[in-house]
Amino acid sequence: MAGIGHNGAPDDEALTLDDLAMRLFEVIGPRADLEIEPFECGAPWTAHATEEELKRLGTLQARIIRREQALKELKAERKRIMNRNIRRMRRADGKE
Repeated sequence: MAGIGHNGAPDDEALTLDDLAMRLFEVIGPRADLEIEPFECGAPWTAHATEEELKRLGTLQARIIRREQALKELKAERKRIMNRNIRRMRRADGKE
């Protein structure tokens, strides 16, 4: 088989699922969640929270941040669609 470019043909060896997963992991990397700012860090009431409650607060804060980010992305998409349609409307009216 003729080579592709100057590098030659790719190997025809079949990859196992684990090999493929490792190659993808090397490219993508590990899942890295965003750094979560401590919730109400330094607030007087946190001194009275149990370890279990603080852990739960951390989980809730992470969810809140992810949902806020998702909402921000949805609003940005809505704004793009709105602006695109405003431009269409103006072109149709001969303003631009």
